[in-house]
Amino acid sequence: MIVLFVHEMNRNPARKLLAEARSGLPPIRLVTYQQAFRRLSFPAGTLIFTDFEFLDGFGMMAAAAIAEAALRDNPQTLILNHPCHAAERYPLLRRLHRVGLNPVEITRLDGGDRPARYPVFLRLEDGCLGSETGLITSDEAFDAAIADLRGSGRPLKRRVAVSFESEPDREGFFRKYGAFRIGGQIIPQHILRSADWVVKSAKSELSEAFNAEEFAYVRDNPHAEALMQMSDIGGLQFGRIDYGMVGGHPVIFEMNPNPTFPRFSKRGGDRQERRAIILRAVAAAFAAISSAENGHRRIGFAPPLDARRYIQTSRWGAVSRRIWSWRAQLAERRAGGHGAG
Repeated sequence: MIVLFVHEMNRNPARKLLAEARSGLPPIRLVTYQQAFRRLSFPAGTLIFTDFEFLDGFGMMAAAAIAEAALRDNPQTLILNHPCHAAERYPLLRRLHRVGLNPVEITRLDGGDRPARYPVFLRLEDGCLGSETGLITSDEAFDAAIADLRGSGRPLKRRVAVSFESEPDREGFFRKYGAFRIGGQIIPQHILRSADWVVKSAKSELSEAFNAEEFAYVRDNPHAEALMQMSDIGGLQFGRIDYGMVGGHPVIFEMNPNPTFPRFSKRGGDRQERRAIILRAVAAAFAAISSAENGHRRIGFAPPLDARRYIQTSRWGAVSRRIWSWRAQLAERRAGGHGAG
């Protein structure tokens, strides 16, 4: 049994994984933090923690209490992304840069710090919304970008400047590689290419030569050792690593602990064989970390006393979320479309 903890606001990636590949996976129990916090118990098994960006400090303390309760119950419990050790984007990039394994520099904005070098771009520290600016190449442009953020009603808290570390391939495209880490396995997923420096999806025509290169990447797993080392430094054993290549070396941008997996059920197309390789590797990696627990036994835990009153335990269902979204849209229209972001 594997117990996968997610935030109630971000259940879809894990749900899609289970729906797409249920027949090839060991038993996986999806548990929201809010369910565990409300019941003060959780199923026994291998524990995977995700969605740290959705938890405040009190929620992180409660998540850590879950991990520690599991270890007290059974010191051999396998825990992936222990909340006391797992690094989100800012500390991950800082740690990797500090030890000389990754050139990306990251600077928090709300303390008045400035980038040590350019070019950089500005973005939220959390989530996957990507860059909020173009590439910034000077102090003057940096000051102007900060002024634009404030002028549009966007606070500097939890916003960062990230150095741009990438280079185009021989055809002039920028690349983003994606690889999963599941326990002790690195599993390559894809190579995305774009003429734009921001690579969010594949925006280039897929030639026969590129398809062959991507297939070889998935088959041969050429960067496994480096990715394993860098994710270990970040205290992360589960998620998708997004990275580029500079001078022949992997450059990590982030590691998403609650990733979207490929559509394994899709049939046909040039990537069918590639998807089959990924599915087999994902299923084998999950099987390797699954415990003998059957999911029926529960373990109790208690969040730290000084944090209990602040821990979110309410359920935000799909209907409530739709109503909230509708009300937000209505409020924005009443304000003349001048919402703050």
